[in-house]
Amino acid sequence: MNKMMKRIEGVVLLAIVCVGSVVASPSLEDKIEGLLIGSAIGDAAGGPVEFVVPPERSVWSTRSEPVDDEAIRELGKLFKLRAYPKDVEPFAQWEAYGPEGTVTDDTRFKLIFFNALKEHGAELDQKHFAQAVMDFRSTLSPAYQEHYDTWIPEIEYATRWALGERGGKALPVERIWGGIATMEGQMPFLPIAALNPDNPEWCYRKCYELGYFDIGVAKDMNSALVAGLAAGLQSDGSWGSVERAMREVDPYRYNEVLYVRRELTHWLDVAHDLVERSEGNIARLFELLESESDTIYWWEAWVPIVVVFACAEIVDYDPMASMQLMMEFGHDTDSYAQVMGAIMGAIHGKDVFPEEMRSTVNDRMREQFDQNVDDWMELVGKHRIR
Repeated sequence: MNKMMKRIEGVVLLAIVCVGSVVASPSLEDKIEGLLIGSAIGDAAGGPVEFVVPPERSVWSTRSEPVDDEAIRELGKLFKLRAYPKDVEPFAQWEAYGPEGTVTDDTRFKLIFFNALKEHGAELDQKHFAQAVMDFRSTLSPAYQEHYDTWIPEIEYATRWALGERGGKALPVERIWGGIATMEGQMPFLPIAALNPDNPEWCYRKCYELGYFDIGVAKDMNSALVAGLAAGLQSDGSWGSVERAMREVDPYRYNEVLYVRRELTHWLDVAHDLVERSEGNIARLFELLESESDTIYWWEAWVPIVVVFACAEIVDYDPMASMQLMMEFGHDTDSYAQVMGAIMGAIHGKDVFPEEMRSTVNDRMREQFDQNVDDWMELVGKHRIR
C-alpha cells in the first residue's frame, strides 16, 4: 500500500488542459465549479449507456496488452456526451430520447439539495432535506411531474419516516431498497464538500446527518467520499489526499469497531489490488471488477468507490481517459461517472472539462429544470463556511 500511495502522490497536481500546456493551479472557486460541473457531466455522459448490455468498449479496453501513454491519450479522446437511445425512465432521464447533456437522477438529487440549501442555508438539517425531496414535484414542469410520481414511491416511504410521520406511506428508513446499503447518498451530497472544504470532518458529519436513506456501511462510505472531495479541493489536492482523507477522517470511529473491518478501507485496498493484478491491462481489470466486486445490484455503496479508484489508477489518473473508462466498464455508468467527474473537477478545476461540454450540460439543466451550476455556485458562495 505504501508503494501505491507514493505512486498516487507522484501524479502531477497542476491541471493540464491541453497537450503540452501546463497552467497555474486553479483557484478554489474553479475547483468547486469543477466538482459541480464534473459531476453533472459524468452523469449526463453515463446516462445514455447506463446498464447497456454488452457495454460498448473500445480497442483500448479489449486488447490483451497493457496500456501505454499513447493508448491513454487515445482513450481520453473518446470521451463525449451523447443523446439517449431510449424512452423516459424514472431513475434515468426524464426526456424521451433526450439530447446530449441531459442529466439523470444523480443530478436531480443535487437540484433537491440546492433547493434545500437555498431555503435553509446554514440551518439545513435532515428534515429540511427530506421536505425538499417531497417538495421537488412542485418545482417541476407539468411534463416532469408524472415522472416524479413514478420515481418517488420507494424514496417516499423513508422520506416520510424521516419527517416524523408514522403509518400510511411512512415506513422505517432501514427498509429502503430492502435494506441494501446503496450509493444513494453520493447523488445529492457531493456538493457538501464545497461548503466547508477546509474541514473534511465537518463535511463527513454533515453528509452523515442529512443522508437518512443511507443505511448500514453506506453511512460511512458515502460520508467518507464527501470528506475526500473536501481534501481534493485544497490547493494541493490530489488523488492521494482524497484517499488519505477518506481513510483518516473517521469521527464515528469505524476503524475501531471490534471484530469488524471497515468496509471503506477494504474496498479502497481492493481497488489497488485489482489494478496491480491486472498488470496494466484494462480488459483484465474489467474482468476482475466483474468477478470480485461482491455485488448484486451494481449500485451498492462500495461499487462506485472500487470502480472509480481502480479505473483512474490504471490510466495514471488521466482525467478524460478515466471518464471514458466509466462508459466502457458498464453497469451504473452515470453514478460511477458522476463520482469520477466530481473528483477530477475538484482536483484539477473546471477547465479540465472542455468548455463546450460544460456549456451543453449547463444549458440542458437550465432548459429542463430552470437551474444549473451557475446558480449552485452562487449558493455555495453565499453559504460557504469561511
